[in-house]
Amino acid sequence: MTTTLEAVQDPETSLRDRQGVIESADHLTIALTATGDDGTPPRLRKQLTALVKQVSSALKAGYDAQVPPETRSSVLLVMKRTTSALDMICDSRTPAELREQLLAITEGLSSAVTGDHQTASLRGFEEQMSVAQADASTTPRTSPASTAAAMPPKHRYALVQAVHEQNEKLRVFSDPESSSKDRTEAEKDMRDRSARISDQQEAAGSARGRPEDPLGKAAETCTNAIFESSAGDELPQELKDLVPGSWRPEGVKDFWKSKEKSDIALDVLAELRNNENVRAPIKIAPLVTELAKVVPKDDLWSTIGQRASYCQSTAAYLDEDYGVAVGTWLE
Repeated sequence: MTTTLEAVQDPETSLRDRQGVIESADHLTIALTATGDDGTPPRLRKQLTALVKQVSSALKAGYDAQVPPETRSSVLLVMKRTTSALDMICDSRTPAELREQLLAITEGLSSAVTGDHQTASLRGFEEQMSVAQADASTTPRTSPASTAAAMPPKHRYALVQAVHEQNEKLRVFSDPESSSKDRTEAEKDMRDRSARISDQQEAAGSARGRPEDPLGKAAETCTNAIFESSAGDELPQELKDLVPGSWRPEGVKDFWKSKEKSDIALDVLAELRNNENVRAPIKIAPLVTELAKVVPKDDLWSTIGQRASYCQSTAAYLDEDYGVAVGTWLE
């Protein structure tokens, strides 16, 4: 883990990936602390010890120069999300069945993301599983102030169960002894299950109701969720006409964060292709309108989970107050 933290200090590592490793390490520290606690049951201590080793191994892909940058970012994103469940896993108040399911999902994802049979669709399933698991594991203590409260137990158990079932199919696909036929059938099954998980994610979000945050804060949460989930050149290409002229000669490598500036603009932080960190205000309406093209409503919940409600809240504000239609987010 220390080696990984040192490796991602390389200037070529994006701020997004570096932050992902740091957050994963923070989550793993919770597990390491639990393994040294005399109050932790021996079986759980053994499970956590094995899990820390497995996740640490998966994180190595995040700085392996032989792995394509987009793949490295996806691995680190999945690991950051799935290790966030460790707080609930290590909590003595967590029901045993729920803990075992969360452990199995974390183990399954950390094993699968660096497997030899990755496809674009499989990567998408893994990312959805990790965001659904992270949302279901959120507690009032671990939830950031800008996100919704903990998921109602009814929806949490249903969502974790669905992701756990998806994890079983992921095991079949990732098993080196599985035949081509087995993998084809598993991938088809995962596609069907992915649609059902998305429905459950939306149902859980609807049960919470529309966030009460003002437009600027809702747009910040929405935008950061999409920035986090979007690796590669699609976002820099889609937003190229919105960035300041001074950014364009070098070009944007990665959009990292946004912060509320007002109800009409966000302060956007980005990295240029020469690794320079820059920031500038960008108007909310054109920004989220473009983001809605990258992540339409049909993909919103599976891509960013419960933070999709903030995107829909942003769209509602823009529609009601400014007459701006934001893609398909309100359909």
